[in-house]
Amino acid sequence: MISDDTSSAQERRTRRRIKSLTFAVGILCAALAYGAKPAVLADTLPPAQAIEPPPAPGPAAGLADSAALRATVFGTPPQNIAPMPHRVPLLEINIALPWARPLPEVLWFDRRLRVWFSAQDKPAPLAIVISGTGSGGNTAKLSLLRGALYAAGYHVLTMPSPTFPGFIASASSTGVAGDLMQDGHDLYAAMQEVIAHLPRRIQISDIDVLGYSLGGANAAIVKSIDASEGKLKIHRAVMINPPVSLFSSIGRLDKLFEISVGSGDEAVERLYRRLYAQLANLYRASNRVQIDEGFLFGAAAAVFKTDAEFSAAIALTFRLDLVDMFFAGDLYSGSGVVVDPKHPPRLGDSLDEIQRKLRNKTFAEYFTKVFAPYYLQRRPNSTAASLIADNRLDIIGAALHNGSDYYAQTNSDDVILDKQELAWLRETLGARIAVYDHGGHLGNLGDRQQVADMLDMLAGRWPGAAQ
Repeated sequence: MISDDTSSAQERRTRRRIKSLTFAVGILCAALAYGAKPAVLADTLPPAQAIEPPPAPGPAAGLADSAALRATVFGTPPQNIAPMPHRVPLLEINIALPWARPLPEVLWFDRRLRVWFSAQDKPAPLAIVISGTGSGGNTAKLSLLRGALYAAGYHVLTMPSPTFPGFIASASSTGVAGDLMQDGHDLYAAMQEVIAHLPRRIQISDIDVLGYSLGGANAAIVKSIDASEGKLKIHRAVMINPPVSLFSSIGRLDKLFEISVGSGDEAVERLYRRLYAQLANLYRASNRVQIDEGFLFGAAAAVFKTDAEFSAAIALTFRLDLVDMFFAGDLYSGSGVVVDPKHPPRLGDSLDEIQRKLRNKTFAEYFTKVFAPYYLQRRPNSTAASLIADNRLDIIGAALHNGSDYYAQTNSDDVILDKQELAWLRETLGARIAVYDHGGHLGNLGDRQQVADMLDMLAGRWPGAAQ
């Protein structure tokens, strides 16, 4: 099904997604009056098979850097944004995928995968853009990239992150997100289905893939899969502010949450109350459906003043992404951490109890109680350590090092990288990476230089491009 992405369509989606939109914020904030952190329902594995969480990462290179924190929250100043077209045509594509798992009743609104497509009126290359951790296929950041790519002559297809609940429900073959290679195969299969259902008038001359944050790592994985399978013949991949390890980056942000927000309900409630009025104003003034980091950072930029407060806003944003992924993974795996597998929530059921359980859960708990038990049962001879090792960009390190059509953009003060990870990216990609002096995490997305470099990479004009 393909439909115009009009304001009336957005209003319909807004009504049906209000419960979903308020779910993540409510998990951490709205139900904070209920007291101490509850115990989980049951562990999936017996004590003798206890799973060690990922090792706690060290501090990121930019977490103590005031400029990086502010860049991450404020983003690119309007005067520095690259020129954008006045209007970009936009179609919302809703597609049912043949391998979709049985849909839990509570996720009824995500039966079909939702992606967005902007078409040129002549033959053109296609740029497929993958969203960041926990984000949908039409975020403010995707809009920036869409505008820049469309102005440069590309058809543009924007897709949600495989860690976004809508993707997990409609397109994941496991329901347990966060595994780079598994998520990559799901993305690759979804891309093929979407492209096959594009209007017949669309003529594609070439295909490139790119993404921001986790979507950047996903883009490189997808290209590496295509290099073996050859079904899309993807030409180039550009990673924008990618993590080297999802586990380390989110673990680092969990640590930031504990330091800057705290683990007690009162600290989180104070933070939320400071943001609430501004968030409500932003939501009423916007016609966008998804409450993403743009909403949260917009509120934080208007309210917060200190480095500690900006750190808290960044930590809260990533925690909300984890909340939705944790809920969906627990629901699909039947692990019983926050959802009773014998009595899963039904349409119209209160989610308050689940909210109370999820609000303080960390990525380490997602790993030990949902992710690792699920994959250890399905991958003979795997261990918790091997699952961690398999979820680093190292798994395609040879392709990144030797393949001339992989590129990256990042910042020396990116808050999701430590110095060793940044050094690994530099060493692996060599001349095919642009490292900017300032920008935090995605704080220079849409900047004139960032956009110009991205387009040069995609066009093969970058100094490190293959000749």
